[in-house]
Amino acid sequence: MKKFAVLDFNNEVTNIIIASSLTVAEQVSSSTCAPILNGATVSIGYSWDGTGFIPSKPYASWILNTETYQWEAPIAMPTDAIYEWNEETTSWIQIPRS
Repeated sequence: MKKFAVLDFNNEVTNIIIASSLTVAEQVSSSTCAPILNGATVSIGYSWDGTGFIPSKPYASWILNTETYQWEAPIAMPTDAIYEWNEETTSWIQIPRS
């Protein structure tokens, strides 16, 4: 058995099902489906671009890495402390340790 993402008319994942083949998945769901390949992380709300699954965009300024299918901040996060993204300033803000 294999996993398939059930897609709506915008290619957004609406469900994940297990079926023996793509044909069976599409018959059972009455929708277009896309196979979920080994190890791929897919959740309801992801988008299918015909090649991979894209998670929801966390911030307007973030950019999709088309190799990893992950959103990335326009500025790399520093590694010397704990930071959180501030969309208003489009920068990383250090979180004070308590």
